This record gives sequence, structure tokens and C-alpha cells, in this order.
Amino acid sequence: MHAEISENDESRAPDGTLWWDVTIQPGTKAFPFGQEKRLAAWLWFNKSLGDTFTMRELRDALGSDIAQNAEHLNRRLRELRKCDWSIPSQRTDGTLAQDEYRVKSKGGRIWIDGERAKYKKFAPSARTRRLVMDQDGSRCRVCGLGADDTYEDGQQVRLTIGHLVPQERLKSREARDDLNNWRIECSLCNETVRDELPDPEQLDEVLAGLKRLTAKEAGELLAWMRKGERPRSRVDQAYDRARRLAGPDRARVIGHLAERTGDVG
Repeated sequence: MHAEISENDESRAPDGTLWWDVTIQPGTKAFPFGQEKRLAAWLWFNKSLGDTFTMRELRDALGSDIAQNAEHLNRRLRELRKCDWSIPSQRTDGTLAQDEYRVKSKGGRIWIDGERAKYKKFAPSARTRRLVMDQDGSRCRVCGLGADDTYEDGQQVRLTIGHLVPQERLKSREARDDLNNWRIECSLCNETVRDELPDPEQLDEVLAGLKRLTAKEAGELLAWMRKGERPRSRVDQAYDRARRLAGPDRARVIGHLAERTGDVG
């Protein structure tokens, strides 16, 4: 049995269970209570702004299902960031340890039905994804990497849909989000820049910068703008094709090029 609970104890669900221990959505018989809700509730009531926490701490507080591995935890935290939470990791805050996160700011109390409704997830249709991919040439608009590229650590680049102006910022202005605000971002850029970049430059700012271009540079930019992308050279295109080959075939391409150029190094 639960001890007597104060009517003002917001850390507990209607039946007296701590929100981060709830497994079934209140008012239902079997609908699961989401992991992001439990994680947000635990952070809200157990961590102050500036406090840090680790995956081990999450496992101890919420059970192993909430953080089965590092990537599982990162997905849960990314979901919170979409609800106005700011939770940097070592990737964006060098003062943190490898397995450490900081509660920089608290966002929506998504375990509460009324507040969760404000954070309807952005789920683009397959058609919308194709349109944005075509629009941006299937390359991240922030770093320029494509789906066939890899990061410095060897991990494969994964492309996703991001926003020129973050959705949270648009909501605060009661502005509309549409195709013109969507762009391709790789998963790394999508995580690190969503609330850090300023709004895109305005037309007058861009035009002012164009005045510094020479006639030749202006002509080159004109061709890119008309095509809707920066054309890749024949060398770029050949590299994109060759790098997709299997390891032994890539080695044969290297041998062919070395023989052709006389570079035996």
C-alpha cells in the first residue's frame, strides 16, 4: 500500500505511483506508458538545472528497459529535446565525461496529457521525404555529407529531415511549418544544431554578400542556383561510384589509378 499522499504531490500519478515508475497509461487497462514520459518525469523531479546524470543512474532509477545501451538512451534523450528539453552530452559539452549528460533546461512535462499534446511529433510522409531529398540532392545541408559517406569515426552517415528554423521556435511565434522550412540533415548535425543555429539569413543579407563576387564567380553561382545544387565534378562522381564497390574491387581501382598516374607510393 502507498503511504498517505499529499494532494499537492505532483510527482505521483492519480493512483499514488511515482510517475517514473508508471508502466501503464493511467485511465487505460493495457496501453503502455512511454519511456520518454518516465525519463522526463524522473529528470523533472530528481534533477535540478545544471545537474548531471549517467546511463547507470538511469538504469538504477528506472530499470534496465529504459536504457538498454548507449544508442537506446540517446534516442530517448533526442525525443525529449524535441519537447524543449536541453540535455547536452560530451559531444556538445566538452566538460562532460563520455557517459555523462547535463540537464541544461527543462521542457514539456510530457507525462501530463494536456502538456504532451503540445508536442505532436513531426512524422513526414514517404512522399514528403522524397521531395525534400530531391530538393537537397540527398546531402546534409549543414555539413554536405551524403548517405554513402562516413564520419571521421567510420560510422555511416544517416540522413533525416531537419528544419531551417526549429519547430519549437516556430511554435513560440505561432508561425507555420511547411516544405520551405524542411531540409536534409545528417543525424549528427540534426542533433547538435537544432537549437544552436540562428535563423536563416534574410534576402537583403544574402544580396549584400553577392556584391563582393566577381563577374566570373557570379556566373558560376548563377549556374548552381538555376540547377538547384552545386554540381559535382567528374572526379567527385567517379569517387562516389568507386567507393561503393566491395573492398577487393576498391583495391583494384586504386591499383588501376596508381598504374595510370605512375604513382607507386
